[in-house]
Amino acid sequence: MSIEKAPSVPRFGGPSELTPEDQERARGLRKMRALALSLLILATLIFLITHIFTENTGVWGFVSRASEAAMIGAIADWFAVTALFRHPLGLHIPHTAIIPRKKDTLGASLSAFVAANFLHAEAVSTKIRSAEVSHRAGQWLGRSDNRDLVVDRAASGLEYVLARIDDESVVALTKNVIIPRLVATRKTPVLAQLLRQIVLDGAHHKLVDLIVAEAYSWLSDNPQVIDEIVHNRAPSWVPDFVNEQLSNRLQREVLGWVADVRDNEYHKARQALDAWLVDLSDDLNSETPLSEKAEVIINDLLSQSGVIDSVLEIWGSLKQLLRQAIIDPNGEVRGRISELIGEFAGRLQNDSDFAAKIDDRIATTAGDLAESFGPEIASVISDTIERWDAKEASERIELYVGKDLQYIRINGTVIGALVGLVIHTIIVLLP
Repeated sequence: MSIEKAPSVPRFGGPSELTPEDQERARGLRKMRALALSLLILATLIFLITHIFTENTGVWGFVSRASEAAMIGAIADWFAVTALFRHPLGLHIPHTAIIPRKKDTLGASLSAFVAANFLHAEAVSTKIRSAEVSHRAGQWLGRSDNRDLVVDRAASGLEYVLARIDDESVVALTKNVIIPRLVATRKTPVLAQLLRQIVLDGAHHKLVDLIVAEAYSWLSDNPQVIDEIVHNRAPSWVPDFVNEQLSNRLQREVLGWVADVRDNEYHKARQALDAWLVDLSDDLNSETPLSEKAEVIINDLLSQSGVIDSVLEIWGSLKQLLRQAIIDPNGEVRGRISELIGEFAGRLQNDSDFAAKIDDRIATTAGDLAESFGPEIASVISDTIERWDAKEASERIELYVGKDLQYIRINGTVIGALVGLVIHTIIVLLP
């Protein structure tokens, strides 16, 4: 009767199916089991032969005691190794089948060990810095086919998103979420800050220049406008030549003033406009009648049905633009994106300081994430092991470590034989 039955191939319906690497491990485990069992059988045969056919004296006494101790060591270590994964000989001896019984506890302990010793900021960041992620990424992106692959994947992702956002969803989002949120939010403070920043940056000066220049050109090309105003407002008893002289003088003064405003960027009219815009921003930023009226006007505009139509038109134009520029294989933006990626890849490879900064940022971010979410990440181990069937989990673990554990049985057999020789030698030498 053999002491154990080695399964030909372990069954893993739960964790995963056997891969070619797992099949190779299973063959190695079977070989080591056979070797350990062969040594036990050899020690047993030697023990029986010496006890049946010899008097256990002289050299045969040493052989007998060595085989006896080897057999005891082999059986003891077989029991220890087997008790990790199953009940030896099917007997439910206490403290056996440790892994199937303690599977969840071992998984939780392993998860906590990984989180405490591996998933912390220093370990993760040091590993990422030593890996030179940015330089390797630069080498990979340096190849044109890889750049094209990145752009293709990005374009496919964009097309996937655009294809799943229909017009009805945009209308519902605009009507039920965006517009009600805008109406409920006070908007004049934002307009006030925007207006003040425009004035501080002088961003409106170009617009003022354009308006004043156009006004000068229009007044120069249409002198009859001032003539009509003078003749229509003048009393009937005023002679025509007086009206004509007045209109000419008025036209020269107006054109001169407009030209002065156009040519002098520090003109009092420009400064007055800036001051008025600043005052307007202050009024909009406070709860004044002006700001309340502006809120009402903006809310009325947002409530118009044309707003939704405008949003749909903008969305349609944006989709068409994105498809033509990026998704289309011959799009101009698509080619420019590929060139930018190539330039970025070249800098990652050639600019060591830039690459080091990128590595440092990646390492710092990854370290912070590991520090913050280490227990949650490591819980994948315990959660996965908890879902495994106890028997299948035990077989999976034995498949990976069982071959090395068989050396314990082999060493137990050899060490047992040596210990038996030493003990028998001491007994012989004692008086």
